[in-house]
Amino acid sequence: MPYITSMFMPRLKGDRPPPVPPDTRNFAFISQFVEIPEDVVFTVEYSVRVAMMAVYELLGLRKAIPPVTPHDHAFRTRLDALVKAFSA
Repeated sequence: MPYITSMFMPRLKGDRPPPVPPDTRNFAFISQFVEIPEDVVFTVEYSVRVAMMAVYELLGLRKAIPPVTPHDHAFRTRLDALVKAFSA
């Protein structure tokens, strides 16, 4: 069982497997320890998105996966973070 802090440790691209490994037809990883580009671990959305990706790919479904919301690029989010950083 991984330690809770392992989700926040620095990692490189390729350290975590994709939800469905290449050349598999009946095997997938469903957890917060798989790689989804541009997403942040430790959220419910991450876990749900990984499960959707695995199920859709293994069943051959052509349904759209909800996109990753780029909250870190939103002006309002950056402004809120700046205000909170300087408030005591």
